[in-house]
Parts: sequence; C-alpha cells; structure tokens
Amino acid sequence: MDNTEYREALGFLLGLTVGAVIGTATALLLAPQSGARTRRQIVRKAEEWTDTAGESLEDARDEARDLADRASRETRRLARRARKSADRTGDRIAEVVDKGRDRLRT
Repeated sequence: MDNTEYREALGFLLGLTVGAVIGTATALLLAPQSGARTRRQIVRKAEEWTDTAGESLEDARDEARDLADRASRETRRLARRARKSADRTGDRIAEVVDKGRDRLRT
C-alpha cells in the first residue's frame, strides 16, 4: 500500500467513524426514553468508540511502521543496485580508457 492509498484509507475510516458518532448521538438524543437511560447509553457508546478509535489508531500505527520498514528495505535494495551499476560502469570506463591508451601507443 503506497502513501496515497494509506491516506485515502485513513481518511475513509475517519469519515466513517465521525459519521457513526454523529448518527448514533442523534439517534440517542432523539429516542423517546428517560434522560438517565440516555446518559448511560451515551457513556457506554463513548467507551465503545474510545476502544474502537484506540484499535484503529494501533492498526494505523502498525501499518505506518510496516510501510516505513518496506520503504527502508526497498531504499537499501535500490542503493545496492545503483552501487553495483556504478561499479560496472566504472569498470567499463576503465576498460575503454585502457584500450584508448593502448591504441594511442601503437
């Protein structure tokens, strides 16, 4: 998952969570029941949302760590490839220079 996909997924989850909170709060406040019961439901829902938000945050943090680890490994891999390619190019240049010197001497 690249950085753009990660941000889009995180934005979607945030929007979904905010929508659920607003919808549930509206339903609780407009429901025909006692105030004490409504307050208990609000407290219970707030606890559930807190737990869900914490889990979502942990999941996002884990995903970010995985993404950073993959990016780090890929960067090291590309650096090794670039170094090998530069070494091969340097070797080829040295061969061409040597051949050019040999031709000039003859």
